[in-house]
Amino acid sequence: MPIYRRRIVIALVAVTLLVVALFVFRVYDSESDNLRREEQAKVEYRGLRADIRRDSLSEVMVELGSVAYSTTAEKSIRFTNLTDAPIALLDFTTTCKCTWLELPNKPIEVGESAYVKVVFDSRGEYGSIGNYLSVKCSDERANIAIWVSAEVE
Repeated sequence: MPIYRRRIVIALVAVTLLVVALFVFRVYDSESDNLRREEQAKVEYRGLRADIRRDSLSEVMVELGSVAYSTTAEKSIRFTNLTDAPIALLDFTTTCKCTWLELPNKPIEVGESAYVKVVFDSRGEYGSIGNYLSVKCSDERANIAIWVSAEVE
């Protein structure tokens, strides 16, 4: 076999090994990414949270800290349903139209969690602000109160 054919065969073998190695690395890397995503999903939510129970009041204090005038501030609360039936968060009332909630659009299943976003709009507000929100649930025996404080500068 002439020398140039040997070099071509060696080059083809080398390219084939490189392609196989890249494929194996990519599969391994993809599995590592999936494992990392699963581990991140398992990390406990470190923000505000509250349990929904019957015949008790679930209270949450949302402290927004310093908020610049004419801006909005947001925080999320994780609510976990500890009752024996799905609970829908239907509506809310507030002491000030500058604060509102973005409620989940489907019921929270038994043992499951859902997030409620608290939004504060500082336009027209100055100084220390304290607002109260009451959430209406599908089960009248489940009560949720949210207290919001902010310092508008």
